[in-house]
Parts: sequence; structure tokens; C-alpha cells
Amino acid sequence: MTHSVSLRRRVATWLLPSLLLLLVINAALSYLGALDAVNRAYDRSLTASIKSIAERVHSLEGNITVDVPYSAFEVFEAGVQERIFYAVIGPGGELVTGYEALKPPEGLIPDGPPRIIDSQFQNENVRIGAMKKRLYDPALSGGDAATIVFAETTESRLALARELFADSLQRQVLLVLFGTVVLAFALTTAFKPLLRLRDTIRQRDAADLTPIAHTNIPSEVRPLIDAINHHTDRLSTMMAARRRLLADAAHQIRTPLAVLSTQIEYGQRQSEPSEIQHTFQSLLGTIHSTRRMADQLLALSHAESLEQSPQDYTVVDLHQLARDVCLEQAPLALRKRIELAFEGDGEAPVRGNAQMLRELIANLLDNAIRYSPPETQVVVATGCMDNVVALSVCDEGPGIPPAERNKVFQRFYRILGQGTAPGSGLGLAIVSEIVSSHGGQITLDQASTAGGLMILAEFPRHRPS
Repeated sequence: MTHSVSLRRRVATWLLPSLLLLLVINAALSYLGALDAVNRAYDRSLTASIKSIAERVHSLEGNITVDVPYSAFEVFEAGVQERIFYAVIGPGGELVTGYEALKPPEGLIPDGPPRIIDSQFQNENVRIGAMKKRLYDPALSGGDAATIVFAETTESRLALARELFADSLQRQVLLVLFGTVVLAFALTTAFKPLLRLRDTIRQRDAADLTPIAHTNIPSEVRPLIDAINHHTDRLSTMMAARRRLLADAAHQIRTPLAVLSTQIEYGQRQSEPSEIQHTFQSLLGTIHSTRRMADQLLALSHAESLEQSPQDYTVVDLHQLARDVCLEQAPLALRKRIELAFEGDGEAPVRGNAQMLRELIANLLDNAIRYSPPETQVVVATGCMDNVVALSVCDEGPGIPPAERNKVFQRFYRILGQGTAPGSGLGLAIVSEIVSSHGGQITLDQASTAGGLMILAEFPRHRPS
């Protein structure tokens, strides 16, 4: 069982998970951004506290004194409880005041800017800032710079970051929900022209194969409409050809049916065995002629459909194909005492339908043998010239007058007064259809100064890519 594919569902399946994934990624980036913004804001206060303490650090005759201002601890918002840690370390690494275990980050430069990092102190996550201040006291040993370290726990930072993130996430979720509603509305609106197109096609008459109009059709759907119009145009051409064929066949089939009826009625009135035998022979001849016409009608129908469906085309060697057909038709030529000759050398590759190309050669050769008198010659030749593969059939029959040469390719057309050779007038019509469907052309000319007919069919030469 085949399941129908919904374009709405397919688009939604691709877009909605993508939107959710983008929401997750954006949420993570938003949280990191909020945390970074909070850190920058709090780090200003942390830096201010460090500088405030540094301003109260002095040294006199090797004795470092620190007067930690109360303002250094009033850097946080009211109502937020944070634990504060600080330390002032002398030039030799000795603790002047504060927490002994509080260590400064590495890479500090005397009188340089404060450095702030994330770390841990007393099993808590803290934000540590530190700077070195030169004291300019030559009595100090180990240098003249004291290190001021200040640390705070990060609960307030994380709380504010989470609050900012929650506000941002709410807005993003609302945007995604709004986008989903817009997407659903857009999908419904976008497919309305397709639904109208569906209704238009459904309301058409079964025999209506006119092109579908492009009015109010989205540009993305136009290639599909063009393909449908191209297909219906091919169907229209094929159906028109079928109608012409059926009309012509219905008209032409009446004659052999009338002849058969007359022959049967005549045979029923006979009592002599010889007359009955003669009637049966006439019936058999009429049946053979009618069967040949039916075969040619089927061949003509197949030839007309070739141009509409060239997917059966393969590379065919016209030289070898013509040679094989000549061998098949040799017994017919011998019975009429006609010399059948074949000329050609090397390959003659064309791209086409091998069965119909064989039908083409067989029709040309059959016509040449039928209309040629005994003790004459029929010559079949193939050859390649640049980008063309040529097939010619020459006979020494009555030929075709120039005024009739364009008419003989019509269905059931026969030249009056040209012998008694049986036929239905379909052979050259079939040949013309096959040549046309293979992109070739056919010409008729006088075979020689003495008369006869030369039929030349030319096809595009196939070259391997």
C-alpha cells in the first residue's frame, strides 16, 4: 500500500524540530551571555573593592599597615547575602591581614590592572580578583609591592544570570510559538492555489486536454504544470493520430470486407468443385491482403507512438540491420527473378528502435520488389557521411512521378495506373513516420536515366560520448 506524502507535514517535520533545536542553542548562548554580562557588572564592583583596599595599604620603614575601609564591603545589592574573603600579602609572601589560605592568581604586574578569575575557596565557587601595589619603601625585603586579594561567592551572580536567562527564554518561547502559528497559517495559505488547481482539473471534461493556465500559480509549481501540459500535449497528439488511424482504417476495411462477402456469396452458389476451389483461392488472397493491411496498421500505430516515447531507443548498426533484412527478403526476390544486391562497408550507428528500423527497411525493400518487373535489379546500400547515416533502396520499376512524390507518404494513397502489384498504400506512410520519429529525413528521386526509383533515408549518426 502506498502512503500519500503531505507537503505540510514534510515542511513541518523539517521546520519545527529545527526551530526547537535553534531554541535550545539560543537558550544556551543566552545563558552564557547573561552570565558574562553579570560577571562584567559584578567585576566592576569587585575591582572597586580591590582598589579601595589598595588605597589604604601603606608602608613605613618596612612596616606595612592596612586600614580596610567599610565601603569595600558595600558593593553588593541590598538583600543579597554573599560571603566575602580578602587578604593583603606582603612582598615576601607573608600575610599582612585577611585569610591566609586565599591565594592570588598568577601573572600580576606591580601597579598593573587587577586580574579576576573563577576559582574555589573553602569548597565554594568564588570569583577572585587581585592586584599588586608598589609601596616604594626601600626597607621592605623581597620587593616593594604588596598584593591585595579580594574574593566573593557567586550565588548572587548566578541568581541574577538565571533571572535574566528566564526572562530571555520566555521571550524566545513566545517567539517560537508565534512563529509556529505563522508557519501553520503560511502553509495553509501557500497550498490554497494547489487546491484550486486540483478543483480546476477535477472539473474538466474527460476529453479536455487543453493546457492548464498558469494564472495564480506559484512559480515553484510552474515546472510541474509545464510538465503536465507537455504530457497532455503528447497525449493529445497521440489521440489525434489514433483517431485519424481509426477513421482511415474503418474506411479502408470496408473494401476487403465487401470483397469477402461477395466472394463467399458467389462460392455458395457454385456447385462445380473447380469453381469452389477458385473461390477459396480468391478468399485466401483477400484474407492475406487484409491481414497484411492489419499488420501495417499496427506498425503505423507503433511508429506514430515512437516520437512520444523514445525511451526504447538503443544504438543500432543500420548496416548490419539492412544486411539481415536483405537476407530475409532474398527468397521473395528470387521468386520474382529479381537480383537483390547489398552495398555497404563498416558500421553505420544510429540511435533508435531496432524493431521499427527493421520494419522501415523491410517496407522499402518489399515495395521495391513488388513494383519491380522480373529480370531487374534492386540495390540496398548503407553508408556514413560526417554526422549522417544514409540508407538507400534503388529499383528499376516504374518509379514515381515528381508530382506524386509528396502524396505517396499519405495513408492509403496509391498511384493509379501503376501495375497490378497488391498493396494498401501504407508502406511509405509507415516509412515516413519511422524516419520522422528518429529525427531523420527521406527523399525520393529517379534511380537512373532509364527510370526506377531511389528512396534515400538519412539519420543522425550516433557518436559515443
